[in-house]
Amino acid sequence: MTMLMEVWHTSLVAGNEVRHVVLFTAVLLTGFIVSKLLHLFANNQLKRWTERSNNGFDDELLEALGTPLYYLALGLTVRTAFEFLVLPEFVGTLSTNAITVVITVFIAWGITRVMDAVRVVFVMPFVEASETKLDDQLVPIADRTLKAVVWCLAILIVFGNLGYDILSLLTGLGIGGLAVAMAAQATLSNLLGSVTIFADQPFQVDDLITVSDHQGVVTDVGLRAVRVKTFEGYTVTIPNASVVSQPVVNHTVDGQWRHAETIGLTYDTGIDGIEQAIALLRGILDDHPSIHEAVVRFTAFADSALELTFIYFVDHGSLATFLDIQSDVNLAIKRQFDEAGLDMAFPTITLDVPASLLRSV
Repeated sequence: MTMLMEVWHTSLVAGNEVRHVVLFTAVLLTGFIVSKLLHLFANNQLKRWTERSNNGFDDELLEALGTPLYYLALGLTVRTAFEFLVLPEFVGTLSTNAITVVITVFIAWGITRVMDAVRVVFVMPFVEASETKLDDQLVPIADRTLKAVVWCLAILIVFGNLGYDILSLLTGLGIGGLAVAMAAQATLSNLLGSVTIFADQPFQVDDLITVSDHQGVVTDVGLRAVRVKTFEGYTVTIPNASVVSQPVVNHTVDGQWRHAETIGLTYDTGIDGIEQAIALLRGILDDHPSIHEAVVRFTAFADSALELTFIYFVDHGSLATFLDIQSDVNLAIKRQFDEAGLDMAFPTITLDVPASLLRSV
Protein backbone atom coordinates (compact mmCIF):
# COMPACT_ATOMS: atom_id res chain seq x y z
CA MET A 1 0.00 0.00 0.00
CA THR A 2 2.83 2.39 0.86
CA MET A 3 4.49 1.68 -2.47
CA LEU A 4 1.19 2.27 -4.24
CA MET A 5 0.76 5.62 -2.54
CA GLU A 6 4.29 6.57 -3.47
CA VAL A 7 3.60 5.72 -7.12
CA TRP A 8 0.25 7.51 -6.86
CA HIS A 9 2.00 10.70 -5.76
CA THR A 10 5.01 10.38 -8.02
CA SER A 11 5.74 13.66 -9.76
CA LEU A 12 5.80 13.54 -13.54
CA VAL A 13 5.91 16.89 -15.33
CA ALA A 14 4.96 20.51 -14.65
CA GLY A 15 3.77 19.70 -11.15
CA ASN A 16 1.50 16.86 -12.24
CA GLU A 17 1.61 13.61 -10.35
CA VAL A 18 0.57 10.14 -11.46
CA ARG A 19 -2.81 10.59 -9.80
CA HIS A 20 -3.50 13.72 -11.86
CA VAL A 21 -2.76 11.95 -15.13
CA VAL A 22 -4.75 8.85 -14.12
CA LEU A 23 -7.79 10.87 -13.09
CA PHE A 24 -7.54 13.00 -16.25
CA THR A 25 -7.38 9.88 -18.44
CA ALA A 26 -10.16 8.11 -16.50
CA VAL A 27 -12.55 11.05 -16.76
CA LEU A 28 -11.71 11.49 -20.43
CA LEU A 29 -12.27 7.83 -21.30
CA THR A 30 -15.40 7.55 -19.15
CA GLY A 31 -16.88 10.67 -20.72
CA PHE A 32 -16.14 9.46 -24.24
CA ILE A 33 -17.65 6.04 -23.55
CA VAL A 34 -20.76 7.46 -21.86
CA SER A 35 -21.26 10.03 -24.62
CA LYS A 36 -20.93 7.34 -27.29
CA LEU A 37 -23.35 5.01 -25.49
CA LEU A 38 -25.91 7.79 -25.09
CA HIS A 39 -25.49 8.69 -28.75
CA LEU A 40 -26.06 5.09 -29.79
CA PHE A 41 -29.05 4.84 -27.43
CA ALA A 42 -30.58 7.97 -28.96
CA ASN A 43 -29.98 6.76 -32.53
CA ASN A 44 -31.44 3.33 -31.88
CA GLN A 45 -33.83 2.95 -28.96
CA LEU A 46 -35.11 6.53 -28.75
CA LYS A 47 -35.48 6.65 -32.52
CA ARG A 48 -37.67 3.54 -32.47
CA TRP A 49 -39.82 5.05 -29.73
CA THR A 50 -40.29 8.31 -31.64
CA GLU A 51 -41.12 6.48 -34.87
CA ARG A 52 -43.98 4.67 -33.10
CA SER A 53 -45.50 7.94 -31.87
CA ASN A 54 -47.98 9.97 -33.91
CA ASN A 55 -46.20 13.21 -33.09
CA GLY A 56 -43.71 14.20 -35.77
CA PHE A 57 -42.08 16.81 -33.57
CA ASP A 58 -40.24 14.29 -31.39
CA ASP A 59 -38.64 12.77 -34.50
CA GLU A 60 -37.44 16.18 -35.68
CA LEU A 61 -36.32 17.11 -32.16
CA LEU A 62 -34.30 13.93 -31.76
CA GLU A 63 -32.72 14.46 -35.18
CA ALA A 64 -31.95 18.08 -34.32
CA LEU A 65 -30.44 17.54 -30.86
CA GLY A 66 -28.70 14.19 -31.31
CA THR A 67 -25.41 15.36 -32.81
CA PRO A 68 -25.11 18.73 -30.95
CA LEU A 69 -25.73 17.07 -27.56
CA TYR A 70 -23.16 14.39 -28.35
CA TYR A 71 -20.44 16.93 -29.09
CA LEU A 72 -21.57 19.09 -26.17
CA ALA A 73 -21.12 16.12 -23.86
CA LEU A 74 -17.64 15.59 -25.28
CA GLY A 75 -16.78 19.23 -24.68
CA LEU A 76 -17.99 19.06 -21.07
CA THR A 77 -15.98 15.86 -20.62
CA VAL A 78 -12.79 17.53 -21.84
CA ARG A 79 -13.41 20.55 -19.63
CA THR A 80 -14.02 18.37 -16.58
CA ALA A 81 -10.96 16.25 -17.31
CA PHE A 82 -8.67 19.30 -17.46
CA GLU A 83 -9.78 20.21 -13.94
CA PHE A 84 -7.70 17.26 -12.65
CA LEU A 85 -4.45 18.50 -14.18
CA VAL A 86 -2.04 21.04 -12.77
CA LEU A 87 -1.51 23.47 -15.60
CA PRO A 88 0.40 26.74 -15.88
CA GLU A 89 -1.94 29.69 -15.47
CA PHE A 90 -1.82 30.80 -19.09
CA VAL A 91 -2.32 27.21 -20.35
CA GLY A 92 -5.23 26.66 -17.98
CA THR A 93 -6.84 29.94 -19.00
CA LEU A 94 -6.31 29.18 -22.69
CA SER A 95 -7.77 25.67 -22.46
CA THR A 96 -10.73 26.83 -20.37
CA ASN A 97 -11.50 29.64 -22.81
CA ALA A 98 -11.18 27.36 -25.81
CA ILE A 99 -13.50 24.75 -24.33
CA THR A 100 -15.98 27.47 -23.29
CA VAL A 101 -16.07 28.72 -26.86
CA VAL A 102 -16.64 25.18 -28.18
CA ILE A 103 -19.44 24.49 -25.68
CA THR A 104 -21.17 27.79 -26.46
CA VAL A 105 -20.98 27.08 -30.18
CA PHE A 106 -22.56 23.65 -29.77
CA ILE A 107 -25.33 25.08 -27.55
CA ALA A 108 -26.10 27.75 -30.18
CA TRP A 109 -25.98 25.09 -32.89
CA GLY A 110 -28.43 22.93 -30.94
CA ILE A 111 -30.83 25.88 -30.47
CA THR A 112 -30.81 26.66 -34.20
CA ARG A 113 -31.49 23.01 -35.03
CA VAL A 114 -34.44 23.02 -32.62
CA MET A 115 -35.69 26.14 -34.42
CA ASP A 116 -35.47 24.19 -37.69
CA ALA A 117 -37.55 21.40 -36.16
CA VAL A 118 -40.20 23.87 -34.96
CA ARG A 119 -40.28 25.47 -38.42
CA VAL A 120 -40.69 22.13 -40.22
CA VAL A 121 -43.35 20.66 -37.89
CA PHE A 122 -45.41 23.66 -36.80
CA VAL A 123 -44.75 26.65 -39.07
CA MET A 124 -44.49 25.18 -42.58
CA PRO A 125 -47.86 23.31 -42.50
CA PHE A 126 -49.53 26.58 -41.53
CA VAL A 127 -47.69 28.44 -44.31
CA GLU A 128 -48.57 25.82 -46.93
CA ALA A 129 -52.24 25.92 -45.90
CA SER A 130 -52.49 29.71 -46.13
CA GLU A 131 -53.68 31.33 -49.35
CA THR A 132 -51.13 34.14 -49.34
CA LYS A 133 -47.65 33.47 -50.67
CA LEU A 134 -45.93 36.34 -48.91
CA ASP A 135 -45.50 34.18 -45.81
CA ASP A 136 -43.47 31.80 -47.99
CA GLN A 137 -41.01 34.67 -48.33
CA LEU A 138 -41.39 35.93 -44.76
CA VAL A 139 -40.66 32.62 -43.00
CA PRO A 140 -37.10 32.19 -44.41
CA ILE A 141 -36.34 35.83 -43.60
CA ALA A 142 -37.62 35.45 -40.03
CA ASP A 143 -35.74 32.15 -39.70
CA ARG A 144 -32.43 33.71 -40.75
CA THR A 145 -33.02 36.72 -38.49
CA LEU A 146 -33.72 34.61 -35.39
CA LYS A 147 -30.70 32.43 -36.07
CA ALA A 148 -28.56 35.54 -36.43
CA VAL A 149 -29.84 36.74 -33.04
CA VAL A 150 -28.94 33.39 -31.45
CA TRP A 151 -25.43 33.47 -32.85
CA CYS A 152 -24.95 37.12 -31.83
CA LEU A 153 -25.97 36.25 -28.27
CA ALA A 154 -23.58 33.29 -28.33
CA ILE A 155 -20.75 35.57 -29.44
CA LEU A 156 -21.57 38.03 -26.64
CA ILE A 157 -21.57 35.20 -24.10
CA VAL A 158 -18.21 34.01 -25.38
CA PHE A 159 -16.71 37.50 -25.06
CA GLY A 160 -18.22 37.82 -21.58
CA ASN A 161 -16.60 34.55 -20.49
CA LEU A 162 -13.32 35.69 -21.98
CA GLY A 163 -13.33 38.67 -19.63
CA TYR A 164 -14.51 41.43 -21.92
CA ASP A 165 -16.95 44.08 -20.69
CA ILE A 166 -20.14 43.30 -22.63
CA LEU A 167 -21.75 46.63 -21.75
CA SER A 168 -18.81 48.56 -23.18
CA LEU A 169 -18.83 46.29 -26.20
CA LEU A 170 -22.55 46.92 -26.79
CA THR A 171 -22.03 50.65 -26.36
CA GLY A 172 -19.29 50.61 -28.95
CA LEU A 173 -21.43 48.54 -31.27
CA GLY A 174 -24.28 51.01 -30.78
CA ILE A 175 -22.13 53.98 -31.75
CA GLY A 176 -20.72 52.06 -34.69
CA GLY A 177 -24.20 50.93 -35.68
CA LEU A 178 -25.41 54.54 -35.67
CA ALA A 179 -22.58 55.53 -37.98
CA VAL A 180 -23.34 52.59 -40.27
CA ALA A 181 -27.05 53.47 -40.20
CA MET A 182 -26.33 57.05 -41.28
CA ALA A 183 -24.17 55.75 -44.12
CA ALA A 184 -26.76 53.17 -45.17
CA GLN A 185 -29.98 55.14 -45.25
CA ALA A 186 -30.98 53.64 -48.58
CA THR A 187 -30.60 50.12 -47.22
CA LEU A 188 -32.68 50.98 -44.16
CA SER A 189 -35.34 52.56 -46.39
CA ASN A 190 -35.55 49.34 -48.37
CA LEU A 191 -35.76 47.33 -45.15
CA LEU A 192 -38.64 49.47 -43.89
CA GLY A 193 -40.22 49.16 -47.32
CA SER A 194 -40.15 45.36 -47.01
CA VAL A 195 -41.95 45.64 -43.66
CA THR A 196 -44.63 47.78 -45.33
CA ILE A 197 -45.03 45.27 -48.16
CA PHE A 198 -45.37 42.35 -45.76
CA ALA A 199 -47.87 44.28 -43.63
CA ASP A 200 -50.08 45.74 -46.39
CA GLN A 201 -49.68 42.84 -48.87
CA PRO A 202 -50.38 44.86 -52.04
CA PHE A 203 -49.23 41.80 -53.97
CA GLN A 204 -47.68 38.41 -53.45
CA VAL A 205 -45.46 35.99 -55.31
CA ASP A 206 -46.88 34.93 -58.73
CA ASP A 207 -49.06 38.06 -58.97
CA LEU A 208 -49.06 40.03 -62.22
CA ILE A 209 -48.30 43.68 -61.39
CA THR A 210 -47.25 46.96 -62.95
CA VAL A 211 -44.74 49.07 -61.02
CA SER A 212 -42.11 51.58 -62.12
CA ASP A 213 -43.25 51.26 -65.76
CA HIS A 214 -42.52 47.53 -65.61
CA GLN A 215 -45.21 44.88 -65.98
CA GLY A 216 -44.52 41.31 -65.03
CA VAL A 217 -44.87 38.53 -62.48
CA VAL A 218 -43.52 38.84 -58.95
CA THR A 219 -40.92 36.13 -58.43
CA ASP A 220 -39.40 37.20 -55.11
CA VAL A 221 -40.06 39.65 -52.28
CA GLY A 222 -36.90 40.19 -50.23
CA LEU A 223 -35.61 42.50 -47.55
CA ARG A 224 -34.01 44.82 -50.09
CA ALA A 225 -35.96 44.53 -53.31
CA VAL A 226 -38.83 43.01 -55.26
CA ARG A 227 -37.98 40.96 -58.35
CA VAL A 228 -40.36 41.05 -61.31
CA LYS A 229 -40.07 38.91 -64.43
CA THR A 230 -41.27 40.93 -67.43
CA PHE A 231 -42.97 39.76 -70.63
CA GLU A 232 -39.65 40.20 -72.43
CA GLY A 233 -38.07 37.61 -70.12
CA TYR A 234 -35.98 40.06 -68.11
CA THR A 235 -35.83 40.04 -64.33
CA VAL A 236 -36.22 43.57 -62.99
CA THR A 237 -35.04 44.27 -59.44
CA ILE A 238 -36.98 47.16 -57.90
CA PRO A 239 -35.90 48.54 -54.49
CA ASN A 240 -38.59 48.20 -51.83
CA ALA A 241 -38.41 51.93 -51.07
CA SER A 242 -39.39 52.65 -54.68
CA VAL A 243 -42.20 50.11 -54.61
CA VAL A 244 -43.92 51.62 -51.55
CA SER A 245 -43.46 55.21 -52.71
CA GLN A 246 -45.42 54.91 -55.96
CA PRO A 247 -48.66 53.36 -57.23
CA VAL A 248 -48.62 49.61 -57.81
CA VAL A 249 -51.21 48.10 -60.13
CA ASN A 250 -52.04 44.50 -59.25
CA HIS A 251 -53.62 42.71 -62.20
CA THR A 252 -54.35 39.60 -60.14
CA VAL A 253 -57.84 38.93 -58.72
CA ASP A 254 -58.59 35.76 -56.72
CA GLY A 255 -55.58 33.99 -58.21
CA GLN A 256 -56.41 34.97 -61.81
CA TRP A 257 -54.56 37.38 -64.06
CA ARG A 258 -56.58 40.28 -65.46
CA HIS A 259 -56.04 41.80 -68.89
CA ALA A 260 -57.80 44.96 -70.07
CA GLU A 261 -57.60 46.48 -73.53
CA THR A 262 -59.37 49.14 -75.57
CA ILE A 263 -60.00 49.21 -79.32
CA GLY A 264 -61.59 51.99 -81.32
CA LEU A 265 -64.13 52.02 -84.14
CA THR A 266 -64.35 54.86 -86.64
CA TYR A 267 -66.97 57.51 -86.03
CA ASP A 268 -68.92 56.54 -89.15
CA THR A 269 -69.75 53.19 -87.50
CA GLY A 270 -73.47 53.04 -86.78
CA ILE A 271 -75.29 51.66 -83.75
CA ASP A 272 -75.75 48.30 -85.43
CA GLY A 273 -72.03 48.13 -86.12
CA ILE A 274 -71.15 48.95 -82.52
CA GLU A 275 -73.54 46.27 -81.24
CA GLN A 276 -72.14 43.78 -83.78
CA ALA A 277 -68.59 44.58 -82.62
CA ILE A 278 -69.58 44.03 -78.97
CA ALA A 279 -71.19 40.71 -79.86
CA LEU A 280 -68.10 39.59 -81.79
CA LEU A 281 -65.83 40.49 -78.87
CA ARG A 282 -68.02 38.59 -76.41
CA GLY A 283 -68.09 35.56 -78.66
CA ILE A 284 -64.30 35.56 -79.08
CA LEU A 285 -63.68 35.80 -75.34
CA ASP A 286 -66.39 33.29 -74.38
CA ASP A 287 -65.15 30.72 -76.89
CA HIS A 288 -61.52 30.79 -75.75
CA PRO A 289 -60.90 27.76 -73.47
CA SER A 290 -58.40 29.57 -71.19
CA ILE A 291 -60.60 32.61 -70.47
CA HIS A 292 -62.92 32.20 -67.49
CA GLU A 293 -64.66 35.53 -67.25
CA ALA A 294 -64.99 38.40 -69.70
CA VAL A 295 -66.55 41.87 -69.82
CA VAL A 296 -67.15 43.97 -72.94
CA ARG A 297 -68.45 47.56 -72.86
CA PHE A 298 -68.84 50.62 -75.12
CA THR A 299 -66.92 52.97 -72.87
CA ALA A 300 -66.11 56.30 -74.51
CA PHE A 301 -66.48 58.80 -77.34
CA ALA A 302 -62.79 59.48 -77.73
CA ASP A 303 -61.17 62.13 -79.92
CA SER A 304 -60.60 59.80 -82.84
CA ALA A 305 -62.65 56.69 -82.08
CA LEU A 306 -65.66 55.05 -80.53
CA GLU A 307 -63.89 53.04 -77.82
CA LEU A 308 -64.80 49.51 -76.79
CA THR A 309 -63.11 48.13 -73.67
CA PHE A 310 -62.86 44.41 -73.00
CA ILE A 311 -61.52 42.72 -69.85
CA TYR A 312 -60.87 39.03 -69.32
CA PHE A 313 -59.36 36.78 -66.64
CA VAL A 314 -57.10 33.71 -67.00
CA ASP A 315 -55.47 31.36 -64.50
CA HIS A 316 -52.01 32.54 -63.51
CA GLY A 317 -49.30 30.56 -65.19
CA SER A 318 -46.31 31.30 -67.35
CA LEU A 319 -45.91 34.64 -69.06
CA ALA A 320 -45.54 32.84 -72.39
CA THR A 321 -48.98 31.26 -71.97
CA PHE A 322 -50.48 34.62 -71.03
CA LEU A 323 -48.99 36.20 -74.15
CA ASP A 324 -50.28 33.30 -76.27
CA ILE A 325 -53.82 33.99 -75.03
CA GLN A 326 -53.50 37.68 -75.85
CA SER A 327 -52.20 36.80 -79.31
CA ASP A 328 -55.11 34.39 -79.94
CA VAL A 329 -57.65 37.02 -78.90
CA ASN A 330 -56.08 39.81 -80.97
CA LEU A 331 -55.84 37.64 -84.11
CA ALA A 332 -59.46 36.58 -83.74
CA ILE A 333 -60.56 40.22 -83.31
CA LYS A 334 -58.67 41.35 -86.39
CA ARG A 335 -59.96 38.43 -88.49
CA GLN A 336 -63.63 38.74 -87.51
CA PHE A 337 -63.71 42.54 -87.64
CA ASP A 338 -62.26 42.45 -91.16
CA GLU A 339 -64.84 39.86 -92.24
CA ALA A 340 -67.65 41.98 -90.75
CA GLY A 341 -66.37 45.15 -92.42
CA LEU A 342 -65.79 46.94 -89.13
CA ASP A 343 -63.09 49.57 -89.42
CA MET A 344 -60.78 50.20 -86.49
CA ALA A 345 -59.90 53.83 -85.90
CA PHE A 346 -56.50 55.38 -85.65
CA PRO A 347 -55.53 58.90 -84.59
CA THR A 348 -56.31 61.46 -87.30
CA ILE A 349 -56.12 65.22 -87.58
CA THR A 350 -58.55 67.24 -89.70
CA LEU A 351 -57.53 70.75 -90.73
CA ASP A 352 -60.18 73.28 -91.75
CA VAL A 353 -58.49 75.76 -94.10
CA PRO A 354 -60.42 78.98 -94.82
CA ALA A 355 -61.24 79.56 -98.51
CA SER A 356 -59.56 82.95 -98.43
CA LEU A 357 -56.32 81.33 -97.40
CA LEU A 358 -56.60 78.84 -100.26
CA ARG A 359 -57.19 81.65 -102.78
CA SER A 360 -54.14 83.46 -101.55
CA VAL A 361 -52.09 80.37 -102.16
